[in-house]
Amino acid sequence: MPEFLTVLALYYACATTATTLPMSHADVMACMDHYEAVKTHFAPEGEPTGPQRSRTAYLNFKDWEQANQDLVDSLRPLRRN
Repeated sequence: MPEFLTVLALYYACATTATTLPMSHADVMACMDHYEAVKTHFAPEGEPTGPQRSRTAYLNFKDWEQANQDLVDSLRPLRRN
C-alpha cells in the first residue's frame, strides 16, 4: 500500500497542477501513467477491459475517496486561490 499511496499523491499533484499551470508534454504523459495506475488499482479483477471496467474502477475509486477522506486530504497538495 505505501507504493500505491505514492502513486496516489502523484495523481493528486497532477490533478492540481493541470488546473493551475501549463504542463509540458512529458509532464502530461507522466500524469497519464499515474492516472492509469490509480484506475488499474481500483478496477475489478477478471472484468474485461473497456468502458464498463473504466467506469467501475472510477466509481470504486470515488467510493474509496469518500471512505478515506482524511487520508485523501493529507495526500492532496494545498490549493492556492
